[in-house]
Formats: sequence, structure tokens, C-alpha cells
Amino acid sequence: MMGAMSTTVNEHQLAAIKNWAAEGMDLNGIQKKLQSEFGLHLTFMEVRFLMLDHGIELVQEDAPAAANPDEAAEATQDTPEDEASGSVRVELDDLQLPGTLLSGKAHFPGGAEGAWQIDQLGRFGWSQLTGTPSPDEMQSFQQELTAMLRRA
Repeated sequence: MMGAMSTTVNEHQLAAIKNWAAEGMDLNGIQKKLQSEFGLHLTFMEVRFLMLDHGIELVQEDAPAAANPDEAAEATQDTPEDEASGSVRVELDDLQLPGTLLSGKAHFPGGAEGAWQIDQLGRFGWSQLTGTPSPDEMQSFQQELTAMLRRA
């Protein structure tokens, strides 16, 4: 068993992750805190899967849930406008690439685009990336991908 690749955490570390998520910290912040506080070097996707495994949800204060079903329908109808205003678009391939668990494409408002994949070990990677997405675009991509994985 390769201990360096393990995403197992102890109860103290798990409690810290729950607190950070409850405080509104994003996945990148949690990944950095795990490294600085506990010396754990986990990839973004390892942190994401760890949180999914333990049912830890990120608090997103800027995206309140619609209390009224009519409001939810209006939000859904606004999606094409959001794309026109510069949202990151994440697609899942109909046929997954050989050797991957999941694969797809991403289109960034700044013009960058590329193919992404998650291999059988949960490692994330890019291929055919043209352009350089901004940090905000990458964060939006991560949020969109996370939402897509929850629906899958």
C-alpha cells in the first residue's frame, strides 16, 4: 500500500476539514491548509473525493438556494444569458477516453479551452489546453465540474 498516495485522514484532520468548509473555504484553500497544517500533499481531486466520501459540503454564501420553485425555474431559464455573459462551460464526453474514469471538455470565457480527464486513480489532468484560464475561471471550472459530478 502506498501511504503517500492515501487520502485517509484521522478524526482531528477530518474535523478541521469540516470546520474549514463550514467557514466558507473553497477546495483550493482546504488543499493548502491540509498541506500547511498537517503536511498532507493531496491533489485537488483527492481533496474533493475525500470530502464527498465523508459527506462534507462546501458553504457557498454567494449562491443562496431558491426557496420558491418559481424562482428556481427562472434561474434555470437564465442559464443561456449566463453563458453569454462569460460563464465557464464544462461538458462530459459521451464516450470516456480509454484509461479514464471521466473525461470532457471545458470552454472558458477568456477564450481558453481544453480537454480534461480523471484517470482510474482519481488524478486530474488537462490535454489539448489552448490558452491560459484565469484563476477565477479555474475556480469556476472546479465548481462546475463538482456540480456535474454530483449530478452524475
